Amino acid sequence: MRADPDSGFWFHGEWIPDPYEWLERFDDPEVMDWIEEQEAATHALLDAVPARDRFRAAVTRGSRYERLSRPIRAGGREFVWQAAADDEKLALRMRREPEGPLETVLDPNTWPSLEALVFAVLSPDGRLVAFGKATGGTHDARIQILDVDTGTVLADEPSGTSHYRPAWRPDSVSFFYPAVADGEEVILEHRIGTAQDRQVFGGHADFWCWVDVTECGRYAVLYQWDFVHANTVSLLRLDDDELLAVTTTMQAVNQVQVVDDDLLIVTDLEAPRGRLCRASLMSPTVWHTVIAESDDTLQTVSGIGGHLYAVYSHSASHRITVHAPDGAKIRDVALPGLGSVNGNEGGGVVSGVTGSWYGDEVWVEFQSFVQPLSIYRYDFHDDELTGYHVPDPVINAVTEQVWYESMDGTRVSMFIARPKGTDGPLPTRLSGYGGFNIDISPWYSPVHAAWLEAGGVLAFPNIRGGGEYGREWHEAAIRTNRQNAFDDYIAAARWLVTNGYTTTGQLVSRGNSNGGILVAVTALQAPDAFRAVFCRAPTLDMIRFTRFDNGRTATVEFGSPEDPVEGAYLAGYSPYHNVRTGVRYPAIAFVPAMNDKLAPPYDPVKMVARMQADATDGGPYLLLPLRDSGHGGATTQAALIEQDVDELSFYVWALAM
Repeated sequence: MRADPDSGFWFHGEWIPDPYEWLERFDDPEVMDWIEEQEAATHALLDAVPARDRFRAAVTRGSRYERLSRPIRAGGREFVWQAAADDEKLALRMRREPEGPLETVLDPNTWPSLEALVFAVLSPDGRLVAFGKATGGTHDARIQILDVDTGTVLADEPSGTSHYRPAWRPDSVSFFYPAVADGEEVILEHRIGTAQDRQVFGGHADFWCWVDVTECGRYAVLYQWDFVHANTVSLLRLDDDELLAVTTTMQAVNQVQVVDDDLLIVTDLEAPRGRLCRASLMSPTVWHTVIAESDDTLQTVSGIGGHLYAVYSHSASHRITVHAPDGAKIRDVALPGLGSVNGNEGGGVVSGVTGSWYGDEVWVEFQSFVQPLSIYRYDFHDDELTGYHVPDPVINAVTEQVWYESMDGTRVSMFIARPKGTDGPLPTRLSGYGGFNIDISPWYSPVHAAWLEAGGVLAFPNIRGGGEYGREWHEAAIRTNRQNAFDDYIAAARWLVTNGYTTTGQLVSRGNSNGGILVAVTALQAPDAFRAVFCRAPTLDMIRFTRFDNGRTATVEFGSPEDPVEGAYLAGYSPYHNVRTGVRYPAIAFVPAMNDKLAPPYDPVKMVARMQADATDGGPYLLLPLRDSGHGGATTQAALIEQDVDELSFYVWALAM
């Protein structure tokens, strides 16, 4: 393996060698040849795993089921997202009248396999669809516009790059959309049939934007975000384009909905666990609390049918409470089990409870470790949840929640899912995240289903840095407090062994994205705690993560390498710079997404080279590149299934199951 002894950089007065910097050049044939050699060696091991075919069958069963969305009504028509069990991608279909036949509107199954449909938003009159298409992943989408009746893609080309979900004006003649223009994050407006889009909001290189249009059609709600830590909110009055401030400082996370002549504002301002405020449209910056902060974390509130539906994180799983317009609690909604209602998308936490303020249909999304994403109707008058589309359960397992103490005595919750009727110690996959205010609540995945079917256990600790327990829990592991997340995770691994759920020799650590950083750091800090590690789509050079364009604004989470104190802290745990000779590290699979736009795909490549050269007492250290994949994985079900089979095969090989 070639190492360049002269390669490196100065960091706060110290020379930092980087002998494998040349591996960052993915356009270099020598680099690609080395990656292919490493990939071939990895597959020589994984392809020989005897259980591989059984895993493929199990993952296929967990992936191949009919998927269906709630109805979406526009222009007197009903639209649904649907996929048959053998479809690779969801398609948009339409009924022209109730109970009428379904017609296909937009079917990405007819596109090349690497092209992904990232979003699609119907115009209010149901005539047009603004959809985003990306290649090899789900980032850097470009908006196109489809005429529903003719199936023609219009010649319009919205401006800028990196388009996100648009929001239509009520007259369907134009839409607003977030984009990058001239290096700045902006909200643009595109008028159908015109070539020149206009900027209506934004214009900052570091603060990204999001936009919604209110149900009443009078306002666009414009968000400007400081990464995921805080945002400001403004209203654009659509009849005269007047901009009205709702928040004036970047110090809290806020979500806004317009109901009649009032604003509903979910905020963690002066309420780390969240509260709901109301403000008049005449005085949008004057707020009054209508649902006070509680011991649970208020994530979202949706005004539907004259009532308020609040979704809370209660010990890291979700619950729904119904309130009167004045905030008075009416009741809890009984959910199918311990699971998740909300999701997390580009605009922050997105409510899984949807409907119209002036309508009477309430739709609820729900999933858990043992139940795929399901759609329910909620009847307010009968207080009854009825299944609309509930895929057949495929996992015969139980979920429990335990609490353990971290190294500093902090109590941390953890979900454990295991096959029914089993007892430990069993092969266990520990997985965590601990960052960016994202909560780890019970969620379904085909790889979970296959692992449980094989007799394995899943463990998910809700470590500090996540969003499960409000702003203070998140901020307890940012910047120079990041070690708290690592300590929480290592403590979870040791607790599972001490309490008989597994043994160290049966424990694999798995993390994705920020979780990839987590599992890499903890493997280096506590190599005796894990038998194997699966490190997917991570950032591993914490000294120079800001060189990668989409990591530049993450300093609000990680701290700045340019700051002497924060830079020294980052250097102290940066995985790429803390590999030690003579240490027996666990077997580690480093898994870059080769089209990754959020984390540098070259970091795992360089990490493998360094560990193979400097940490020969442990390992092995494998490179498993995700070909034609972005940060979230491949673009087809078939490719995702194969990626899951590789992951499961690594577990079995590394644990010698």
